[in-house]
Amino acid sequence: MVCSATLLSLHVPVAFSCRGPRHGADMNAALPRPVSPLPAAVGETSKLIGSSPALLRVLELCRRVANTRSTVLITGETGTGKELIARYIHRHSARRDKPMTVFSCHAAPETLLESELFGHERGAFTGAIQSRSGVFERSHGGTLLLDEVGDIPLHAQAKLLRILQERRFTRLGGTAMFEADVRIIASTQHDLRAMVQRGEFREDLFYRLNVFPLHVPPLRERREDIPPLATYLLSAAARQHRCRQSGIGGLALAAMISYDWPGNVRQLQSVLERGLLLSIGERIEPQHLPAEVLGGFVPPLAGESPTSLAYAQRLLVARALHENRWNFTRAAAQLGVSVHVLRQMMAKLQIRRAD
Repeated sequence: MVCSATLLSLHVPVAFSCRGPRHGADMNAALPRPVSPLPAAVGETSKLIGSSPALLRVLELCRRVANTRSTVLITGETGTGKELIARYIHRHSARRDKPMTVFSCHAAPETLLESELFGHERGAFTGAIQSRSGVFERSHGGTLLLDEVGDIPLHAQAKLLRILQERRFTRLGGTAMFEADVRIIASTQHDLRAMVQRGEFREDLFYRLNVFPLHVPPLRERREDIPPLATYLLSAAARQHRCRQSGIGGLALAAMISYDWPGNVRQLQSVLERGLLLSIGERIEPQHLPAEVLGGFVPPLAGESPTSLAYAQRLLVARALHENRWNFTRAAAQLGVSVHVLRQMMAKLQIRRAD
């Protein structure tokens, strides 16, 4: 027997910010309103576009910590905008007139990482023919973002810990002590707590970095930000490529809102740039979007509001079927229901496999 609450218990993946149509409206009226291009360029801060509670909460915390000296640890999936959050903190701090330096812990060769961070004296190692300052010296008075801090090897973590504790350091191969007058922000896409448990990251360093933790939510947790963010990114791409663009059609926008965006804002930016080049000055429509964005997408039925629970459930079930190549057993397991219930849901929600 099917519980009447089965459909209601499913997690709803979309939250459209537009108002739904009146009963009897056609399918196009049920779609999110097409978005038009921005009339003018906007600054870098506008990349943090959105009014979702999740994003506004993060920005509120940024403003609270900005004028302190506390170390900030920013976590989040790849492409969520961790560097933008760090720059937002820097711009709202007393150090805003000083430089902000971004150091990629992942990109630096392990053999040269300590030299890149702390500098070195002449003769400190083979090839060190002259003394050189590191990013800590070059960031004096400003802010230093240690991007992907989890990639710092254990031998360099000890020296970083010392800087955080004593606010001073020595160059590699040197004895002179330098003051570390720098605001440190660290970011990572990894679970540092799990790395500590595995012995891959120092526990004492983790607690020194994790004074003020900030988690940047993935795009799928703030879907209402997708329309304004897409508008901005599309306009930025049009300026970069010096080409005309006419915005995003309602059906394409609905598909983008329903997609989970594993690559987050960075992936959205790439998809919009591709759509811009394929649409040749016209509105971006579904045919201009890659298959993974359209996979499992179903448009609203005639008279169905995109804000309705039924439409959200249709999207959820269709996605599960698509991701599992229409294998009912696996799709049902993903949704947490039986195959019998899945078939009833498909009938109720009018989901059929295209020929």
